[in-house]
Amino acid sequence: MMKRLWSFGLIPLLMIVFGGIALAQYSSSNYKANEVFFGAGGDTNQSSANYQASASVGALGVGKVNSAGYQAFSGFLTPNEPFLELGIDSPVVDLGLLDTSSTNTATAAFHVRAYIDTGYTVQTMSQPPSYTSGAQSHTLAAKATLGAPTTGTEEFGINLVHNTAPVAFGSNPSPQPNGTFATGVAASGYSTSNQFKYGVGDTIAGTPTGSSGWGATDYTISYIADEGVLTPAGDYTMIHDLVVVATY
Repeated sequence: MMKRLWSFGLIPLLMIVFGGIALAQYSSSNYKANEVFFGAGGDTNQSSANYQASASVGALGVGKVNSAGYQAFSGFLTPNEPFLELGIDSPVVDLGLLDTSSTNTATAAFHVRAYIDTGYTVQTMSQPPSYTSGAQSHTLAAKATLGAPTTGTEEFGINLVHNTAPVAFGSNPSPQPNGTFATGVAASGYSTSNQFKYGVGDTIAGTPTGSSGWGATDYTISYIADEGVLTPAGDYTMIHDLVVVATY
């Protein structure tokens, strides 16, 4: 029975689309206000040779208010410019040695952190694992239709939720510190437990329409791989490119 070694890594890519941006900084030739305070007071930059701190007094509430025409965050100690961060938390994945009698599984973790945006999407941009040996090459078939793994059928698929079959593995997206500020979720097609698929260019995660990408969300990619009786033996690898697109 032929065996195959599958391993691949995650690579982060960022794509940022900018619209109109309003920053909480005001200045003229005579003054500069580094963020604006409504309340008893505060200072975003208290420092000396030995320390640096930010402070606020009399904050009555925090959170987001928005409509179709604006978006605002309340609270004093907030960053003064938009940002978007994609971090890979487990860069190497090993799906092990495959055979036709079972489905192999593995996981990888990444996170997206953002501030003052109207949302983001995470896309997967890489072909499934492949190998090349001399003149011979082969790419594992992508699982085009959402469904459970099929042992003995060549396929490669993922989702971004906790699964109980073929084994218990993976995790649901975890907004940090809670779902009030960070609202990232698995995208349609990649959000059903024990169901997998893969499409190059698919959106696999992001923030729901009308919600903010503010805060951090931890994601776990659950991978499955099966071989068929005609799948060529080889050392299959995949550099998994993830692209985060945000609009401000």
